[in-house]
Amino acid sequence: MIRLSLALLLFVVNIHAFASPWVTGTARSATDNSVLYREFHYLAPTQEPLSGRVEYMTDDDRLIAHKDMDYSRSLTAPAVEQLDIRTQTRFFTRYAETTLQAGFQRGGSALETRTYTPADDLVIDAGFDPYVRSHWTRLLSGRSVTALFHVPSRLESLRISIVPVERQECAQASGEILCLLIRPAGLLRVVGWFLEPLYLAYDLETRRLQMFKGTSNLADDDGRPQSVVILYEYAENLPGQASR
Repeated sequence: MIRLSLALLLFVVNIHAFASPWVTGTARSATDNSVLYREFHYLAPTQEPLSGRVEYMTDDDRLIAHKDMDYSRSLTAPAVEQLDIRTQTRFFTRYAETTLQAGFQRGGSALETRTYTPADDLVIDAGFDPYVRSHWTRLLSGRSVTALFHVPSRLESLRISIVPVERQECAQASGEILCLLIRPAGLLRVVGWFLEPLYLAYDLETRRLQMFKGTSNLADDDGRPQSVVILYEYAENLPGQASR
């Protein structure tokens, strides 16, 4: 009976955490400002507010992709499962005892996988957000940090630098912000894995992501990369979380 009650309690907690979005992101084309899709983020059952599920919807409410994240092994390198419904392209990261398995499959092609031992500074997908906050003081002082960033389509990790830059580079964001530039670090800049620089704007008071500008993690309907500006809005009251 106790075991059943505990299982029921955990089920209720998870339903409560995913009941409504805590973040909504609107992705617009960087070229013509048209709305490309919206992101609906649902809370994970973690101590600090993090997204456990993201649903990507068109402006006419059609679900085009979804992503689930598990932070039980790492806040900065979560286990991730993402599926693009339109093209059946998917990627994942899954933990074993001491290793991490990464997989990528584009449409009807064969699934590619790689298993490796994750580095201490590995960052995967939404783990970028807590990674920035863990280095907040350094970034706020104008100094840069580096990380190994997992690139799903390549099944490799790229050494990136996170550099504070002038506020005008994040002009689409409002209020007092910390503007960050993300790019390949050192000699890897020559490789050109990023088609364009990535910019992120964080609110100085709440330390929450306000804007993303660069190549989206979602391709367009034809599977081609798309350049976007995403602005994020946060719910005023977070279920089970103190206001920040």
